[in-house]
Amino acid sequence: MTRLHLARWLLGVGVALASPAFAQDAFEIQVYDSTTADPGTAGLEVHLNHFFDGTTTPSPQGEVPTEHLTHLTFEPHLGVTRWWELGCYLQTVLRPDGHWDSGGFKFRTKFRWPEQLGPVGLALNIEVSRVSKLYEADGWGSELRPIVDARWGPLYVSFNPIIDIPLAGSDAWKPEFQPAEKVSVDLNKTWALGAEFYSNFGQIGHPLPGSEQVHRLFGAVDISTRYLSINLGVGYGLSGPEKWIVKAIVGIHPPEPEK
Repeated sequence: MTRLHLARWLLGVGVALASPAFAQDAFEIQVYDSTTADPGTAGLEVHLNHFFDGTTTPSPQGEVPTEHLTHLTFEPHLGVTRWWELGCYLQTVLRPDGHWDSGGFKFRTKFRWPEQLGPVGLALNIEVSRVSKLYEADGWGSELRPIVDARWGPLYVSFNPIIDIPLAGSDAWKPEFQPAEKVSVDLNKTWALGAEFYSNFGQIGHPLPGSEQVHRLFGAVDISTRYLSINLGVGYGLSGPEKWIVKAIVGIHPPEPEK
């Protein structure tokens, strides 16, 4: 190899290492519906997931490897009006060596179109986050999540065309397109089976090459009772470094106050 070829090879490696990392939210793997909590009603969702197969070396930005990481997030929320809900996320991480770490926090506000448009519901969720740079290199971030969902008998579909906007780092204010979709079928009043799909196409206007995009498919089971909602899923990364992921979301919904 000539010196010129060696210099070109080293330059290419340097550019690759300096390029930004595009990922998805590891603390909350969920497709939103358009509902909001009733006024004055509080609730809690607990998000738990584990990455069985992920990255094994730190990212160029210093993020820890994702293989065998477990994410545990607590999400309390409160209904303010019949169409407005407030919530936050308290995020934690369990590393493979048993070290428990803070993953930062997020604040969110969700607005729902007051009336159903036939079978269709509309909402918008807005988030601002401060996440440890060990887990998200930018640190400060935000999200605009439009929500369109619909139900026809036992069939339920939801589409979240998410716009993720970093607020710090070299890509600050450069939005990324990270859509999420869900389709499920009710088996009865308690059980439903479905599929969820999560993607990251990269920056809007400058999409990543197909080989660098992130796409994950989950098979999911939903269990609904009067006080609890449970979402269980097993996912596989069709592209991107993470492959096998399992997740669980447990929602605690107190009964409505007496009127």
